[in-house]
Amino acid sequence: MMRRFQQVAIALFLLLSATGCNVTWPMLDATAVYRPIESVGGAGVIYAPPAAHERWSAAQVASATPEQLARYYAPILVQGHLSPQHDEPYRWPPEVDSIGRPFLVRLPNGRLRTEIDVSQPTVYALAERRRLGTHDHVQLTYTVWYPRRPRTKAIDIEAAHIDSGVLRITLDEQNVPLLYETVLACGCYHKAFVEDRVEAAAREYFGPPERGKHFSVEKNVPGRIDWEVAGLVDTPTYEPVGPVVFVSAGEHRVQGLHSANGFRWPENAQAVVPYRLADYRELLSVPIAGTSELGSIFNAADDQQVFGADRLERFIFMWIGTDDAGHPRRNDQILLHFDQSAWMDPTNYNRYLRLPPGLL
Repeated sequence: MMRRFQQVAIALFLLLSATGCNVTWPMLDATAVYRPIESVGGAGVIYAPPAAHERWSAAQVASATPEQLARYYAPILVQGHLSPQHDEPYRWPPEVDSIGRPFLVRLPNGRLRTEIDVSQPTVYALAERRRLGTHDHVQLTYTVWYPRRPRTKAIDIEAAHIDSGVLRITLDEQNVPLLYETVLACGCYHKAFVEDRVEAAAREYFGPPERGKHFSVEKNVPGRIDWEVAGLVDTPTYEPVGPVVFVSAGEHRVQGLHSANGFRWPENAQAVVPYRLADYRELLSVPIAGTSELGSIFNAADDQQVFGADRLERFIFMWIGTDDAGHPRRNDQILLHFDQSAWMDPTNYNRYLRLPPGLL
């Protein structure tokens, strides 16, 4: 009996390690902002926010409302596409790696399914003031939607209809970026990025990194899946700006996150596509094609999961208690690391990161 249990445990470990929910991959360094399209493989687009060319002083940022901050810090998205020269057995068109505006269709059986209109590049923003640690902080969340997650290998349990990307920026008390998180709306691929000054403060207070970690801000949490700090960001505090996020083709993994401070717009003008910044609440009232009706893309009867975005992997991970693995959800229902913790739990930061007292 014990041997059988060990075999099952080993098999599950190998399976979990092979999926995107908790796996490490190389990140692009800060020089990627100087050659963005080349950095994502030589083909792609640069999605530009409405405030792409604005620069605010620290004083302007400190006095801004959460809604103004959501517009100002909206990210530049460098989205990779498969290049024509790429030797890829499972090919897909650029539309699959295009962000867009969701709408609903009603199927013959009466069920709803979400579709994405990629002719309308859109990023959905949510600005919230939340108590984190001992202070209130503004958190800005940005979500994008793709038509699907394509098949990228022979056995691909993640391939399915509709895919997503989520970025959250936590600001300090002066409304300057402090730390960043990226994840899919299903809770997979979660990564943390911190500002250089956060890592410097952690190193001064705690000393060198813990065993097996790259940064002092990272923490070993016994019995839990640790948070990975995937990189450091160097945003000037005197003139803070939003980030540049690099995203891979197909799997839609974040390949790097850096300050937009050194981004060179003129040199990349041909690849730039502006996006509309929309209120996240729009997702609760989108058109149902062919009707005058409106509806939410999230199924209120099923944990606020996106209509029509089921994954094969849910049948595999249900055996370890994961609820509908891989299925995108409404922001406040996202679960991380095989349902280990909730995306909206404000205690996560001090539980999974080594943050000096008073930083949050």
